[in-house]
Amino acid sequence: MLAALAAASTVAAPKVGFLTAPDGVPLCVAEAGNPQGPPIVFIHGYSQTYAVFARQFESELAQDYRLLALDMRGHGCSGKPWAESAYAGPRPWADDIATLLKAKQLSRPVLVGWSAGGYWITDYVREYGTQNLAGLVFTGSHGGLMSAEINPALPEMSRAIGAALRAYPPDIAEALPHGEQFASRMSARPLPDDMRRIMYAATLMLPAYAHRAMATRTMDNSDFIAGMDLPMLMILGDQDVVATQAHMRALAAKLPQAQLSVYPDTGHAAFAEQPVRFNLELAEFARQVQVGVSP
Repeated sequence: MLAALAAASTVAAPKVGFLTAPDGVPLCVAEAGNPQGPPIVFIHGYSQTYAVFARQFESELAQDYRLLALDMRGHGCSGKPWAESAYAGPRPWADDIATLLKAKQLSRPVLVGWSAGGYWITDYVREYGTQNLAGLVFTGSHGGLMSAEINPALPEMSRAIGAALRAYPPDIAEALPHGEQFASRMSARPLPDDMRRIMYAATLMLPAYAHRAMATRTMDNSDFIAGMDLPMLMILGDQDVVATQAHMRALAAKLPQAQLSVYPDTGHAAFAEQPVRFNLELAEFARQVQVGVSP
């Protein structure tokens, strides 16, 4: 199977539908692949969408695995509630993921989180535990599990991110440069045109009021390291600005069952920059942790 994953394949485009979160927010869900296969669930990064995982949906992962991806509240084609409370704390984000797992009756999925997706997956684990999960993959993310003890610059980085979110312009003309610059900041080398278009469009789909609402929440989950008590694969591009290799290795050493894979000449979006390697490693990790789940 692993050798086959490196080859190009033609697979059906994902089917996109909607679910409803407990607070009534419509959630956009994409699904493709083998409906009888072990499930893998992808969670995008901040201001992005399920569609950034095109290189996973269109790969031969779809032959063996049931692939799903969720647009989190405020993002992509999901609902965009006005109230700040709809974005506050871990519970709304945890509920979004829980809604998908329950509605699709997923047993022991592997959850894959890119960037902010790692934080939202940590929200889910904090609120719902790990008992129904097989494993976690964080790519370009430490999920807030890294402490200032490991990286003293984290508090200032969090303050800077919060300030940028609060200052996000509501005027579309002012917001356009944010979309135009987003993809170039994600990768060490230019991404393919289709991926750049997806990231550009998705950036503009997150409204300014949602940016501001999300600025209020903490980005520190370092109190919850012991709660991440299941196998984890952490993928880091060697040119990613989210953390250094030394910082991520120090974090992995503190987590109960974590391993770190570093990609050379790669930035923040390893799944799009090096999809062949990413898909191979994801498939191998899923095979290892989903033992007993028949494809």
